[in-house]
Amino acid sequence: MRVTMIHALAESIPPVRLAFGEVFPEAEVVNLLDEGLLIDFDGQLTPHLRRRMSNVIGYCQDNKADAIGLACSVYAPVVDSAKHLVDVPLVSSYGPVMAEAVSAGTRIGLIASVQATMADSEFYLKLAAEEAGVEIEPVLCLAEDLITVLRAEGQVGLERRLEQEVLGMAKDVDMVVLTQFSFAAALAHLEKVSPVPVLSAPHSSARALKQLLA
Repeated sequence: MRVTMIHALAESIPPVRLAFGEVFPEAEVVNLLDEGLLIDFDGQLTPHLRRRMSNVIGYCQDNKADAIGLACSVYAPVVDSAKHLVDVPLVSSYGPVMAEAVSAGTRIGLIASVQATMADSEFYLKLAAEEAGVEIEPVLCLAEDLITVLRAEGQVGLERRLEQEVLGMAKDVDMVVLTQFSFAAALAHLEKVSPVPVLSAPHSSARALKQLLA
């Protein structure tokens, strides 16, 4: 089974490889990178950018994708329209992880390092709760230094900082969602130290696509 993942940042490719290697190793993962998708994004998802992403999604199916996933969160709204243009499973970066989150508890912690990502994450979490017919209480944690720590100290530093944030909010939540793909490398460590479940977006995407292709 070929799963094609669409990226706007090269940094999101290693987390996808990690997640699929752990969750869905039998999949043939093809990572398609178009950095222009982010370079040309100026805070607004214009009709031109929507068509462009839709064309990329169509290209993936035309080139033997059995399923398609988006790793670029700002293009998540395109999935609603593009899913009618292809006849293979298509998931956004938020859909699978938020669906898992709302099925596991009501008090859901969200960790992000960028305010825009936090706002989008909260929106899609509430949307998933509405679709599931459940009530949830988002608990937000904006830690703006996380990417700086990752670049300066590597995975060990990221694990240390995320552990601090997860433990700090654990008493107030039923589970924690790592909203950014780049945090996925810390999941194994956090699962060992966190008293509540922790979800990462690429791992949830891998689980969802594995189930859809079963």
